[in-house]
This record gives sequence, structure tokens and C-alpha cells, in this order.
Amino acid sequence: MGNVKHVFTSPKADGGDATLIRPSNWNAAHEGAVEILDRDLTQIEVVNTAGEISIYSYSIGADVLGITGGVRLSLGGDYLNNSGTNKSLTIRAKLGATTVFSRAFQTVTSADRRKWLLNLWFLNSAAAAQKWSAEWYLSPALADVLAIGTSGSEGGAKGAGVASSTEDTTGGLTLDITMEHSAAAATLSIRKEIALLELIPAS
Repeated sequence: MGNVKHVFTSPKADGGDATLIRPSNWNAAHEGAVEILDRDLTQIEVVNTAGEISIYSYSIGADVLGITGGVRLSLGGDYLNNSGTNKSLTIRAKLGATTVFSRAFQTVTSADRRKWLLNLWFLNSAAAAQKWSAEWYLSPALADVLAIGTSGSEGGAKGAGVASSTEDTTGGLTLDITMEHSAAAATLSIRKEIALLELIPAS
């Protein structure tokens, strides 16, 4: 899916039928549609390691964002802690040389693979200044394809974040999401199944 924008002005005059697309419709005012930068269905699994491992990475080209543009990233997958004890998982989001978010939290042991979602987005307030927001959800310890629990359900975890960074987007930058287990075990696994990265064009 490409960006729907008309970046030139037609020199032709409009015809008399206003129900048709007219030459005056083709102009720079049509810029601004959200564009899909990347869609990724490759499974990435972090298992049997206590190292920090990237589950999603994308190189944003120089000047792609403009002065006020940004990106929105949605990730989804599943998580397993069947180690017999509570463990921790650390999530990090990075842009260029900046670690924007880094958060560790406890997970309860369960034989079920629970589902997780990570949504984050940032917008430029200048070419070298960004404001961020993020949300994380880990489902309760249920095997359901759509795992829904009541508030306070054992094994679930949810949170939100706000942050800022000062990376210069006039040069190319890498957006990177990593996961890190607190121990190396075959019974500790997190898998990324789907990623969607969208460009929010400059206003």
C-alpha cells in the first residue's frame, strides 16, 4: 500500500462536469496520507538466552520524517515462562543511539503461551527532537487465541509510557525493539509474530 498523494499541479483547466476528478484535484494539498513503511510476518524467537536480542528492526531513511513527521509501530506475539518460578522480562525501544524505553517486569510461571502487544509511536517536534508514547499488554496466563481476563487477572501485565529523544532524523536512523530474559532456559521464550510500521507524514 503506497502513500496516496498528488505532488504536482496539473496545467490543464477543469472541465464542466464537477462529478469527475478534475485537474485542479491534482495538487500538493493531497499530501499527508499515512503510508505503510514495513509489514513483517517473520517469526523471531528469543529463547534459551539471557542476552538482549532484537525482535524487530527497521532503518528509517534520511529526511523521511521531515520536520513534523513520525512513525507508528505495532508488534504482536506470544510469551512463555514455564520455568517453575517467576522471572523478569526487559523490553527496550531504541532510535539511533538512544534507548528511549527500557523496562523490566516480573512474569508468573505458566504452561500456557500468553499473548502480547506493543504499540509505540513518535513524532518529530523538530528535525532532531521527538516525543514518544507507548503501550504494552501481556495477556493473562490463558491458552486462548484471544486471551481476555478480568482486571487483576494473574499473569497479565499492562502499562503505558511517555518519553522524548533528540536524534537527528535528517540522517538515517534505526528503530530497534529488543527483549531480554532474566535467565537462559528453554522454558523462557518470547516470539514476535507480526509487525506493522506506518509513516505519519509531516503536517
